Amino acid sequence: MFGLVALVALGGCWGGGGIRDDLTTDWPPMRMGEAEERRVVVVESPSPGWVIEFDRSDKISGGRRVLLTVRRPDPTFFFPQTTVEQNIITDVRIGTPVRVYRRLAEHNERKPEGAYVLV
Repeated sequence: MFGLVALVALGGCWGGGGIRDDLTTDWPPMRMGEAEERRVVVVESPSPGWVIEFDRSDKISGGRRVLLTVRRPDPTFFFPQTTVEQNIITDVRIGTPVRVYRRLAEHNERKPEGAYVLV
């Protein structure tokens, strides 16, 4: 019973941070693209060490919500400071309205706890 209450209280969110519609970010720069009949999130990372992960998409009123994790580079490696474009294909069909959220995580964080923030 407690597990069901906890799941409902979390709203089915991924990790412990939840999904925040009241906060926004413009970093890293992201835009929408299309490929293979799907929506693609195009991310401009400040170096090749940044890793962008597609966590999931959820159906919401009027479209879909895409959740991404942005991982910081591993500080034990050297990465050139050059902008890198990364394309993350989603499971959202072209023409579907989409809202993109991201959370920031350390390179070695197994289960990030940060909140997803609207991009």
